[in-house]
Amino acid sequence: MRKIATALIIAVTMLTLFSPSVIAGEKNFLKLSEPKDSFITSSDKVLVTGETVPNTSITVLVNGRKAGEAYSVGAAGIFLTQVPISSKESIITVKASFPSGDTETASRKVYQLNNESELPE
Repeated sequence: MRKIATALIIAVTMLTLFSPSVIAGEKNFLKLSEPKDSFITSSDKVLVTGETVPNTSITVLVNGRKAGEAYSVGAAGIFLTQVPISSKESIITVKASFPSGDTETASRKVYQLNNESELPE
């Protein structure tokens, strides 16, 4: 029983030490991992991933329009969603509304090709 309790304490400590909010060293943060800026795809959907503070509300916009409903990030602070794109050039914006009431945004430009030989200038 004592070994299980020790292992549990170590696991909780590790999770606390390596949580996104502790690593960032600040109260509120938004890190957008995907898509990279100037991402080029032939798909009509783009994967959006990142990290933020637990219990943050995330809204994703494509060219200024909501791409689905806002949702709350869980305890790990990681978010992942797919959004549709339909124009040659799209701006994907992630808006984080933190539990503190503050907000932060991150944007990326995405290019959609009709065929693989058509590259943007």
